[in-house]
Amino acid sequence: MFNPFPTKFLSQSIALTLAFSVLSGCGSSAPAQSQSAAPAPAPSSSAEPAQSTGNTDAAKPYEGQTINVLLDAHAWQQAAETMFDGFTEKTGIKVNATVLGEDVYWDRVNLGLSSANPPFDVFMLSPNMTGFTGYTNNWIAPLDEFINDPQKTDPAYNFDDIYPYVVDGFRFPDKDGQIYGIPLTMETYMMFYRKDLFEEQKIDVSKLETMDDWMAALDQIEAAYQDKGISAAVIRGQDPTMPDELLAAVYNNWGDRPYLAQKMFYFDENWNTQFMDPAVIEGFKTWGKLVSMGPTGSSSFTWYDCTRQFASGNAATFWFDASLFASIFEDPAQSQVVGKVGYLPVPKTATGNGTTHWAWGLGITANSQVKDAAWQFVQWATSTEVEMATAQSTYGPVRASTWKAMESIFGEEFSSAVDKSLNMSAPGYMYFNGAGEVGGRIIDAVIRISQGEDVNTVMSWLDNEAKGIVEKEGLKA
Repeated sequence: MFNPFPTKFLSQSIALTLAFSVLSGCGSSAPAQSQSAAPAPAPSSSAEPAQSTGNTDAAKPYEGQTINVLLDAHAWQQAAETMFDGFTEKTGIKVNATVLGEDVYWDRVNLGLSSANPPFDVFMLSPNMTGFTGYTNNWIAPLDEFINDPQKTDPAYNFDDIYPYVVDGFRFPDKDGQIYGIPLTMETYMMFYRKDLFEEQKIDVSKLETMDDWMAALDQIEAAYQDKGISAAVIRGQDPTMPDELLAAVYNNWGDRPYLAQKMFYFDENWNTQFMDPAVIEGFKTWGKLVSMGPTGSSSFTWYDCTRQFASGNAATFWFDASLFASIFEDPAQSQVVGKVGYLPVPKTATGNGTTHWAWGLGITANSQVKDAAWQFVQWATSTEVEMATAQSTYGPVRASTWKAMESIFGEEFSSAVDKSLNMSAPGYMYFNGAGEVGGRIIDAVIRISQGEDVNTVMSWLDNEAKGIVEKEGLKA
């Protein structure tokens, strides 16, 4: 039974509420195009003020208006976009949707938000530096006034059905903590493995309790299958989003020690660096080892490369990545391993057992001239009705009612793995000026470790690099 209130997270929720991601966020679950999968953005709907339609139909007060929507190529987008015509028929609001692969998506978001006349009114976002920068520059509209207005929000919308710990990731980092995004999908970082291959090798997965147990099993898998084109593991390499998932590996070693949400495990309250902490070193070491067990070129793998390798049957395990990727692995149109995949929370280490989670949401640009119509779209897109239609594609609904309804479809094993993962999960979000630079150095460090360089030497280098970045940003005197 999926637990809507993970106990470990709730004990930390106050401290972690205002956290944002190191980089751009996690990958999508749909095999995305690198270019637009829809027409380029139409001229901004800011040129279409609400009063221009002259519509007086009380049932469709925004009929005739047009909103421009920018979406990341994602399983949610693929499923929801087929329903946009129904939204238009219901409200009279026309939707111009642009879909971009994640490799270019965030650049387009940041460029659009910084414009006085953004080319989109609604956009997909995550609790990351985009939210922090948007807050700092007043680029993103707060949504509380819409959520709490009975004239603009249908009581049947039932906002309280959305898990509060997911909502809390989308709050501005100030004392008011207004909501700037409505969650669409959530994901926790877990592990995937090929049940058939482990059974062939007579490896009893139920007895693999620790990370050391799993590493020993991977050595056996590697010896048995590397000459057959099947790697023991896949994991993100030089993917710009990899530092987000890496936080899960570090937390898996961190134990019950406190840390600061905005800085996660890498800096203390005085901005002293902590990359030489044994738990941080062990997390990086584990990640580097798993990269080295991948196929040729795995050091440059993105989430898409990893999912493609695993779904094609070319990898025995896929580590520390998004639960929503089950939607690919159980889809016969995308996967050759349907029914062969096992789902588990990440195994414990000698010093801890934990993971992190992440979410996509929808926001509205502060400079949109059709905010009311945009909110109608956001409200519809995050409604129970739409989520019930998209959940089978995302495997990551954000409403308690949807999880309850979907348990039999997702399967007991997957639901149990997600439940256990969230019960030991913290939000993997961090923000500060210079976070992007630190993230880049983190990627370099992991790749160097995966290529056999001495771990302590590399981590000492990373520690010094991070120290220089926060000093340059004026965070540490």
